[in-house]
Amino acid sequence: MQNLDKNGVVELNGQATVTLDTRELKPGFGVEIMNVDLASADEETLKAIIDTFHRNGVMLIRNQHLTPDELSAFTASFGELESNILKQFTVPDHPEIYILSNKVVDGKPIGAHFDGVTWHTDATYLERPAMTTLLYGIEVPPEEGDTLIADAVGAFNALPMETKTKIDGLQVLHSYRYFTETREYGRRQLTEQEKLDTPDVVHPLIRKHPVDGRKALFLSTGAMQRVLGMPDEEGRALIKKLADFVTQDRFIYRHKWQVGDILMWDDRCTVHRATFYDDKKYTRVMYRLWVKGDRPF
Repeated sequence: MQNLDKNGVVELNGQATVTLDTRELKPGFGVEIMNVDLASADEETLKAIIDTFHRNGVMLIRNQHLTPDELSAFTASFGELESNILKQFTVPDHPEIYILSNKVVDGKPIGAHFDGVTWHTDATYLERPAMTTLLYGIEVPPEEGDTLIADAVGAFNALPMETKTKIDGLQVLHSYRYFTETREYGRRQLTEQEKLDTPDVVHPLIRKHPVDGRKALFLSTGAMQRVLGMPDEEGRALIKKLADFVTQDRFIYRHKWQVGDILMWDDRCTVHRATFYDDKKYTRVMYRLWVKGDRPF
């Protein structure tokens, strides 16, 4: 069993083997790993990176130059890759790599545009939601288009005890159909096969991290249809109140993109959203991958 101390040193059987060059992204939240080339990283360095990820809500590694094969292999080192429900915006021969872009080639968009512009957690409508989301910056606007990530552990810890007591044990119905048919951008009706493939699921409002047991609010505003045991209006008001609390500036890391950035966040303990940019003036191409997670508890 490996352990990472606060200085980024991995210990195997009590003997230090790898030192990572790290710094916080925001006081108490997130980490940047510097001076690492993922295309040539050895096994112990990868173990150190994985261990670092599990103990921080968000992880940044800049200046990478990865092929789709290398990107998929690195992401798969964290666990089983999650497939995409929508197949038309994936990299050829890599259905696990989803393209986020406003680029049009031969009259057709190459990727999904304006995805994720509301606060959410990825794939909560699945029985096993995503453990982590990875974004890789291929082309990025020189301004705007930031990604915001909120610390759902820090926010939970900051809740008044009265609120913690009120929400303890609450269960929430998450629905892909509800998400798709009510979203602001890309709203559509599901096909009958999609309905069969994505049945509604129930997850706890508070979940524990499987690595160290830290508690986080588990929120995804677009997919959360109702709080079980509450009238719909009351339940949605509670979800909005909690989402507003988590997404205060004090809990948010704002990422300003550079080409070659690898940004990963832990979907078990964060909430995130994209922001807009001038899509008539600038082109953006991002690759997104998911690692399959466990059922929340």
